Amino acid sequence: MNEKALEALVGEILRSLGQTIEDLKSCLFSGNKRQMNEAKKTFASSLRSSLPLFEEAMRRKDKSPLDSKLMTLLPSLQRLGLAVEDVIAGVQAAVETGVCLTDRALGEISEIMALLADLARDTNDVLATKNVRFRAYAVSSALRIRERSVESTLEHEKRLISGTCSPRASFVYLHVMDALKRVAQELGSLCEQA
Repeated sequence: MNEKALEALVGEILRSLGQTIEDLKSCLFSGNKRQMNEAKKTFASSLRSSLPLFEEAMRRKDKSPLDSKLMTLLPSLQRLGLAVEDVIAGVQAAVETGVCLTDRALGEISEIMALLADLARDTNDVLATKNVRFRAYAVSSALRIRERSVESTLEHEKRLISGTCSPRASFVYLHVMDALKRVAQELGSLCEQA
């Protein structure tokens, strides 16, 4: 494996993540089950395509510097994949059960998803360029997204207490927001490793 192959591998995962998040956002508003399934397949496909490179690097007894770098990124990429799978599961639950989120809840989730799609792109750029200032910007963006998701969750709790949100919708909302917060955390972690 060379540096370009590593950048291409991580870049494909992050591009797929950004597109998946955009597609999921659209699914929340449209309720389109077909688009939901396509988003799920697209992300799973990008993860599957990366497995041979990871397995090859793990098998080598004498690790090259790039193998070591790949092994360093692997835990963050795995946690990122798990967090995205949780976002997918939450959106899928909303779409398949017809849970009606309030306009406010949809707006908050949509806002975080849009910010995450941008952060996925920025993370890819940070890993490719190694620019220190851009890395600091991306890490602070990840932190702001996490803070905003916590603010939104607290606002949601007030809506739940007042009866504006149903407990069923609340479960989906909290599941999705927690997973989105974890995506931001892992993207920030990837940036810090650049």
